[in-house]
Amino acid sequence: MYFAGIWVIVICIHIFLLVFSGQATTAEAVIDSVISNLLFGAIGLGLWYPIFFGKSDDEKLISSVINNIVGCLLAVGFWLGLTYFLLTSMFHTHQEYLGFIRKSLPWRSGIGVLYYEVMILVYYLIIFYRNNKENLVKEAELKTLIKESELKSLKSQINPHFLFNSLNSISSLTMIEPAKAQEMIIKLSEFLRYTTSNKEEKFTSLGQEIGNINRYLDIEKIRFGKRLMVKQDISKSCWNLKLPGLILQPLLENAVKYGVYESTEGSVIDLICSCNSSALSVVIRNAWDPDFQSNKGEGVGLKNIQSRLRILYNREDLLNIRKDSTVFEVTIIFPQI
Repeated sequence: MYFAGIWVIVICIHIFLLVFSGQATTAEAVIDSVISNLLFGAIGLGLWYPIFFGKSDDEKLISSVINNIVGCLLAVGFWLGLTYFLLTSMFHTHQEYLGFIRKSLPWRSGIGVLYYEVMILVYYLIIFYRNNKENLVKEAELKTLIKESELKSLKSQINPHFLFNSLNSISSLTMIEPAKAQEMIIKLSEFLRYTTSNKEEKFTSLGQEIGNINRYLDIEKIRFGKRLMVKQDISKSCWNLKLPGLILQPLLENAVKYGVYESTEGSVIDLICSCNSSALSVVIRNAWDPDFQSNKGEGVGLKNIQSRLRILYNREDLLNIRKDSTVFEVTIIFPQI
């Protein structure tokens, strides 16, 4: 439609110029303009296919210039000859107009070259635009695949020490307290089922994530008994808000590791969830021993979480850590996108 519309405008301008200059009558001007411009429009339309399908990415500049010059000479020569033949055949009795046609051949050739170059330039711009658009789409798809792959890799990093410790505890309990061993096996099975079933999902609800945390804590409570105490302060309005799946459990695991493992007394872990219209805030706070922290642990869980937040939200300021001589606190903000 654009192509046809442009040629209609060109035809009208051509008619006006012929009539205004007095070189042709209105009828002669209309026929001259329609025949010459429609012929070149048809030739130009045909040029699209060899340019679009025949253009090679590794084609050299000199070859491209030579091909365009040859194509221009052939296209303009063919158009000029066919136009001259048709017009002289139709107006063979109009001697004055025939004389005008012969005199106009030089400037018609120039117009033909101008038509050709403008049309080829537009074609190359279209090809460039399409290729650029395809490259952007491919690049976006590649980035998405990379992000998906990286997210799956990060989500699959379950701490093997947790599994080893749980299995060792189950082994010990089978001899001492078989009922607790059975309960621990059931809890561990539920935890692993949730972990594996949510690897393909980017986001989950806070309620589902808290349910998974409670499965993990139930397992640890069987191991540590009264030494492990967790206080949960969760606003009901936050229950259905979204956050990345399997992202809070590593934080609770760290809190248990650094707050309970080396403690002979009871240790309290605070889990606080609050929210507003734009974000969900989760705070995990526990007592800790700085000396124990410096000797063991490399902070892999926190780096993992930081990487996932950066990939999903494209922000670096969502994970904040505050610590003093006795308290370690992690705050995560989950924007509601």
